[in-house]
Amino acid sequence: MARLSGQLDIVAVGKLRRQPWRAVQEDYLKRLRRYTSVQLFEVKDVVGHRPDAVALQREGESLLRAAGGAHCRIALTADGREWSSPELAAFLQRRIEIYGRLAFLIGGPLGLSPEVLDACDATLSLSRLTFPHELARILLLEQLYRAATILSGDPYHK
Repeated sequence: MARLSGQLDIVAVGKLRRQPWRAVQEDYLKRLRRYTSVQLFEVKDVVGHRPDAVALQREGESLLRAAGGAHCRIALTADGREWSSPELAAFLQRRIEIYGRLAFLIGGPLGLSPEVLDACDATLSLSRLTFPHELARILLLEQLYRAATILSGDPYHK
């Protein structure tokens, strides 16, 4: 099993409140850590405490601060680039080779602010379908794990 050099940061708005989501998240983080360094950063969800525009801006500022150590930021958006799993694996490998430390930014229920999108180097869509942000986080972790197994030649992807 080959390890990927570099580091992956998952930077997300809010905590997963339900235990089943947290259990799946921890399982994929544990699996992914066998292949690369990965950190999860959760920033405060402020929706409902302020007007939506203010909440989106504050969450965006927090996301960018938390992703400050990354050399490449990738926003998860509904209109981002869609890849197959092998294409995502190749993209991940190229970006790690070039930048070393990548951050994947996941917004809350309001999405990502224009400032966050402007600060990102790439966008990624997990599907044209709409998912709750909790499920988007799980899907991203699974796809990153799948990409790591593809790059390592492990049979998970088959």
